[in-house]
Amino acid sequence: MPIALLVLIFAVAGFVGTHFLFSHIARPWAVATFGVNGFRIFYSLVAMAFLVVILAAYHQAPHGPMAWSSDNLGLQLVFDAVGYFAVALFMASLIGNPGLVGANLNGLSTRQPSGVFLITRHPMMFAIAIWLVVQLLILPSPRNLISCAGLVTLALVGSRLQDAKKTAQSGREWGLWVSRTPFWPDLRQIGHLGMNWLVATGPWLLATWAEMRIMQTPVGIWYLFPNLPY
Repeated sequence: MPIALLVLIFAVAGFVGTHFLFSHIARPWAVATFGVNGFRIFYSLVAMAFLVVILAAYHQAPHGPMAWSSDNLGLQLVFDAVGYFAVALFMASLIGNPGLVGANLNGLSTRQPSGVFLITRHPMMFAIAIWLVVQLLILPSPRNLISCAGLVTLALVGSRLQDAKKTAQSGREWGLWVSRTPFWPDLRQIGHLGMNWLVATGPWLLATWAEMRIMQTPVGIWYLFPNLPY
């Protein structure tokens, strides 16, 4: 196995592992040692260090072989449409989301879910997971499998652990929120994204452009413009 792929496995495992460690098991120790603000700085530095290694190893790793070919305009556009949904989900998650760090959970037990929370109570994590699965389907290479599998695991397992942690912290508040909101996305409710379908346009174009630059090949909507420098 190429060295770059081994480094990528290490970096992804480190990023996922330290996230779980400092979000749950080691968090009390870290907060007691560094203080609340010091812990946030410390954890951010650890996460950024692993991300830098991930990006460097990803670029050094071989582009192939591909498990299958997605060299098909129709397939690319279908995948891109799913990716657009992920971006709309992400944009909707930025407003009124009780799952965000530091969110005030007081009164959450009396709140009736609306908008994106009729789809899932973890819109940000599922947005990330869906986006990554789409990238793997578009370019099913070993380096994408390693990167996407690790980060999808982080998003999905992290969501379950967040439910447990917030229920332990707030008891009835998060417990009743869980009973009123779905964990897995309810696609019958996607119309409740409302204006986020429109708001997602700019970030989606930027994200797919950045993705094209990182993967060094035209994907999704950019597949229509194969002669662009990337």
